[in-house]
Amino acid sequence: MNAASSAMAAPFIEGDLVALRGGAAGIIRLNRPKAINAVTLEMFRDIDKALDAFEVDPAVSVIILEGAGDRGLCAGGDIRALWESSHAKGDLGKILWREEYILNARIAKFPKPYVALMDGIVMGGGVGLSAHGRHRIVTDRTKLAMPEAGLGFFPDVGGTWLLARALGEIGTYFGLTGQVMNGPDAVHAGFADAVVPHAKLPELRQALTSIARGASSDDIEKLIGEFATGEKAGPVAALQPQIDTWFAHDRVEDILAVLKADSDVEDSEREISARDGRDAKAVTASAAIVVA
Repeated sequence: MNAASSAMAAPFIEGDLVALRGGAAGIIRLNRPKAINAVTLEMFRDIDKALDAFEVDPAVSVIILEGAGDRGLCAGGDIRALWESSHAKGDLGKILWREEYILNARIAKFPKPYVALMDGIVMGGGVGLSAHGRHRIVTDRTKLAMPEAGLGFFPDVGGTWLLARALGEIGTYFGLTGQVMNGPDAVHAGFADAVVPHAKLPELRQALTSIARGASSDDIEKLIGEFATGEKAGPVAALQPQIDTWFAHDRVEDILAVLKADSDVEDSEREISARDGRDAKAVTASAAIVVA
């Protein structure tokens, strides 16, 4: 690798969202570390602009999504801004979610390899920006969840699409309980593709920026494999047989009845009951969408 190939160009987008070319990579960095990179409407729009530029730049072979700071990729959407808009009877929520969902769909279909470094906290909107990408990297520090499940809302940002395609009833379990996934369990549930140790991320990132021009997704996958641990199942995956039994029902009432009858699953029963108490319609909707 020569100096030119590894050089970082000056950012063409700066602020809460940073976009620049680093070698062969188009780098998108969520840049609100004090807020664990919670995303705003302006950040979503800047990501879209960055993808516009990277898609047509022949020097960009791969996209890298990363978060500033050491706490995580993204803690979700800017809840404070949404609350303030709602309190003032504004329409930020309607606009933000529409544009966010369109962006998530674009990421899923992006023509160049899209690598998401899902280190640390990855929640809500952060899941939408990463888990729909082609190459999803989790680590030994990953804590992935959809906290909206605990706020009286069904799993957001296309989370239900992923949950409905998870093995067995794992998707129903995570969708109804809002439990946190570690890296290997995220792979098992279909939210990630490979576990790479946190300590190896800088080396992997450097290798990605040095990839050959025109590298294919197969090339990227092979490269990631050189750093991956091969882990594909965590503590929740070990409970797959029991989860498939407990959650093998279409109605929340039936799931709760099974859980209440089993003394080994008090935590799951308590969490779903707590959610049901906050917003029964959201819990029922979560079950209906995921099971469907």
